[in-house]
Formats: sequence, structure tokens, C-alpha cells
Amino acid sequence: MMKDDSESSIKLVRGCPCFKVFDGETLCVNNDEVLEVDTIEIDPTIFSLNKSREDMEKERADEDNVCYASIYVNFEDNRVYCISQGWKLRIHGRDVPAQDLLDALQFLSTKDMTASAEICSECLYKFLLTLADTFADTMSKSEKAAEIKRYVDKFSLMIAVKHSQVDSLMRPIGEEDDIQEGIDHFAFLRKYLVQLLEQQQYWMDLEKSLIEEGAEEWLIDLVRNRELLARYEFQFYSQTLQLREVYDFNILVKMLSYILKTADEILRVNKEIHNEIRSSRFAEKAKKDKRLEALAAYAEKSRIVEHNFGNIFQILIKV
Repeated sequence: MMKDDSESSIKLVRGCPCFKVFDGETLCVNNDEVLEVDTIEIDPTIFSLNKSREDMEKERADEDNVCYASIYVNFEDNRVYCISQGWKLRIHGRDVPAQDLLDALQFLSTKDMTASAEICSECLYKFLLTLADTFADTMSKSEKAAEIKRYVDKFSLMIAVKHSQVDSLMRPIGEEDDIQEGIDHFAFLRKYLVQLLEQQQYWMDLEKSLIEEGAEEWLIDLVRNRELLARYEFQFYSQTLQLREVYDFNILVKMLSYILKTADEILRVNKEIHNEIRSSRFAEKAKKDKRLEALAAYAEKSRIVEHNFGNIFQILIKV
């Protein structure tokens, strides 16, 4: 397990999977107990000079009902602890492993983890119960599939927003804050889907021109892959939109398997594109042909595609 740096044996985290807000009340449900707490939401970076669990023990609150809504991962014993009370985090009678918490953070990194502790805490809790191996038997298959459906539903919109912001051939479709409960997903994605179709045509036209010019096969393949990627992305969002109308468990699992295959294809093609546009032969071509500027600019988006669809892939293989 990797540490943040060579000096520290802990990692500070905003939010806590055992912190709950219910009808205006703030609660701690650590170890399956329900304790009403007074919350003082503190940015955990205030404790950044601490490098060990021993250091963090000195940061405990004086009162036993004060919650900072922040936690820390202790690499030395692979456990997670409350900053304000020093408690070891336990859910359904089991210690929360540090690695499961880190996996949750990796997945949730598509969402700004500097958001309020309430938002971060709910996401952490849902991830641990739904996807962490430690708590795999605490939900039925149908409950887990339904929760994964909700994750894919939500994060597909977030991914589209981010991708539209970093693609040189696109216009941003909005901000993450625009994704509200009850939003019409198709209406929100429509601008992104239209631009994906436009991209497919753009790369098909460029491929045709390169073939007519007798361009090298590797360059034609690169442009063809870029068109194929836009096609797969369109397929992915079409599948996630259909997923919203599926309620039968067996059909739901089948649909999720289709989305998994599409995500895998996106990762494969994206990697091929990324490797080629970083090559010296492409760099030489791009200097002489302005039509390749959009491909050269794809480097940033390719890294984000790898990260986001890698997360989606890791989620879906657990179905």
C-alpha cells in the first residue's frame, strides 16, 4: 500500500462514512451505534503537519460528542480512524480497511472531494457498502446492482461534463453543479451526444482525405481510432440512458455487462491513441499539418478518459 510520502504513515480525508445527517440532525453511526454529535466541519489539511497516528491522537476533541467530519487512514495497521474522537471506524461489526477507503477515494475523485463533508461522507459510505470487498455480503445482489446502476447513472453525467471541458473540438455542456436530483438526463446529455456525432464525421472526413493523399497507414489508423473512440463514447452514453428504464434484475445485470464491454473498448482505443500521439513520428507530422492539431491536443483528455473510464470499469467488473 502506497503512502502519501516517505515521512508520513497517515492520509487525511475530508468526510467520514460514519457521519450522517438525518432530518437536520448530525449523527455518528460508527460501530452500528447512533450518537448525536455537534459537528465542527474542519478542513483536514489543518492537521497536515502530523505524520503518524500518535501525532493525530493529540488532536482529539475535549468533548466526547464533537465531530470534525474528517478521518485519517493509518497505513501501519491498514485501518481508518476518526480525528476528533480517535475511534477506529467500524461498519456492520467490521473494521474499515484502509485500502477499501483508498479505493473509494480513487473512484470518487471524479467528484471534487473538497465538497462539503456531508456529501463526501454519503459517497464514501455508499461505496464501502456497495463495492468494497470487506462488506460484499451486507447487500443482496439486486441491491448491489441497483446501487451500481445509480453510480453509473450519476457519474456518466459527471464524466460527460469533464470531457466536454477538455476536448478542443467541443463546447462545454455545463458544470457538475448543474447535475441536480431529477434532472432530465437525455436533455442534459443531448449537446454532448450531438458533438460526439459531429466528431465522428470530422474524423471520417479527415480519414478519407488522408487516404486520397496516400498518407502512411499508421496515421490513417490513428485518425480511424479517434473516430472509433467517439463512436464508442456515443454508444456508452446511449447504453447508460437505456439503463435508467431497466428495473428487472436479470436484464439490469445484462445491460451492465454491455456497458462494461463498451468501457473496456474505450480504454483500449484510448490507450492506442495516447501512445501514438506521444510518438516522435506523430510529433513530426503534427508540426507540418495543422489538421492534426486536434489530435495533438487530445493528450489531456486521453488521461482523463483513462482515469474516469478506468473507474467505471473497476466498478462494473464487481457485478
